[in-house]
Amino acid sequence: MAAPPYRPAAAALRTRAFLAASSTALLAALLAWPAARLVAPAAPAEVTALEGTAARTRGSGQRAALAEGAQVGEGDLIETGEASRLELRFTDHSVLRLGPTARLQLTAAHFSSGPSRRKLSARLFFGNLWAQVTGVISGDQKFQVETENAVAGVRGTTFRVDARPDKSVLVRVYAGAVAVAKNAPLYQTSKPGEARREVQGPEEISRERWEKLVGRQMQIVVAADGTPGEPTRFEAAAEKDDDWAHWNQQRDAAPKR
Repeated sequence: MAAPPYRPAAAALRTRAFLAASSTALLAALLAWPAARLVAPAAPAEVTALEGTAARTRGSGQRAALAEGAQVGEGDLIETGEASRLELRFTDHSVLRLGPTARLQLTAAHFSSGPSRRKLSARLFFGNLWAQVTGVISGDQKFQVETENAVAGVRGTTFRVDARPDKSVLVRVYAGAVAVAKNAPLYQTSKPGEARREVQGPEEISRERWEKLVGRQMQIVVAADGTPGEPTRFEAAAEKDDDWAHWNQQRDAAPKR
């Protein structure tokens, strides 16, 4: 039986169709690859409550108003207006809240490596801060709040930090413990706008003198020169007229979303 005649036109059409389909699939894969790489990771924090006004400045960019649902990330400078309150919830469900006319910068916020390696460092320039930290801070983890004159290193707790106008600092602990110490930066400026200059590091002194462990229902006042006082007990009656404390306690007790 004779073989069917060879039809070069049909073979060419099949080859072209195969090459076209392959090229389309390859092009789609190449287009998807950079797009996937450009997807930004989820921001470490979200605004979950806002009363009044608040704004965020990112890097050297413009100041932008914040609203509930807004994302906040490492390096962001956050400011609240008069009679305003703001809540930030992080991906590990820890919470930071700011009171009226406060300014805070998230100097470090790393949560993507898992709970065992989370790191949060916040700089409170002035105003009131309330923190509720999930779990115990240990090992490679870090959760700390700095002011100009003090550092509060958290070990799994609920606490507040008030950076007062006279540069003294109040740290009050409601659960867990906070290690409070003098903040001794390596660089400082004497006048606004002046270039940074290196200063002498902290003198070698005993750990007992420069760090105080503040436990539950205890408070400490750090003087304007960075010297911590002695931890003392406070009673609930001390906050009976404190709207800031009452608001935070209500938020802490509310069911989590």
